[in-house]
Amino acid sequence: MFQFKPEEISVKLSGDDLIIEGKHEERKDKHGFISRQFSRRYKLPENVDLQKLESKLSSDGVLTLVAPKKVEAIKGERAIPIIKTNQPALKQQDKPAGEQGGQDKMET
Repeated sequence: MFQFKPEEISVKLSGDDLIIEGKHEERKDKHGFISRQFSRRYKLPENVDLQKLESKLSSDGVLTLVAPKKVEAIKGERAIPIIKTNQPALKQQDKPAGEQGGQDKMET
């Protein structure tokens, strides 16, 4: 596999398409001149946060792209279920000083 220098590779977005391209300029080898190029296009899923897309090129030539998912905002109210633990709460003597008094207890 042939390697591309960092300046010979481009990573860009076009809408929700990720485009990775690489191109060697024409070079002389033992048989004459040669140039290489590639282009890859990937359709990104709708749940990808395009603003946080990152690309990294390691010293050994591995290009890595990270495409985190969008964080869904919670709109309105959301009920939080109460889980019954069937275990006793911490005993008063186990609590640090200052936390022992003034707490309201709610029994069900």
